[in-house]
Amino acid sequence: MKKSLFIAFLAVVSVCVNAKDKWEYQSNFSEGRACVKDSKGKWGYIDESGKVISPCQWRSVRYYQEGLGCVMNAEEKYGYVDLDGNMVIPCQFFYGDWFSEGLAAVAIIADYSIKYGFIDKTGKIVIPCQWENAYSFEKGVAKVQVKLDDGTRVWKKIDKTGKYVE
Repeated sequence: MKKSLFIAFLAVVSVCVNAKDKWEYQSNFSEGRACVKDSKGKWGYIDESGKVISPCQWRSVRYYQEGLGCVMNAEEKYGYVDLDGNMVIPCQFFYGDWFSEGLAAVAIIADYSIKYGFIDKTGKIVIPCQWENAYSFEKGVAKVQVKLDDGTRVWKKIDKTGKYVE
């Protein structure tokens, strides 16, 4: 009896150690998904049961927000996957942030410089990429960095139409 309990104990410990050792890194869960990194330095997502949702194929990933996870491919372009790991917005952006209030800040290369704007959940640019930097929307406004004519940069706030607000 003691021998069978000891063997069962070892089996449980072995499973726990193997599950823990499977990932080089595992984040906390967001929307039922966690970011994981394998021993080769590739990133993916798992669900709360440990099932792989998006295989470790990405150079980088961000937490899920509003049902979408932001991923970076080998060419360092950002796109988005849904909760099932399906690519819903192709990797095409120089930078991609997580979704907040239905929009995500993204950057493209335009006229040899990086310009930030915002996309909706279909990947459509709904606020044109025109700023030096941008933060996510919070309570209906987002901070954007504007380059003035004299070359200085200032932060301003915009609404969801891209208009400046006080």
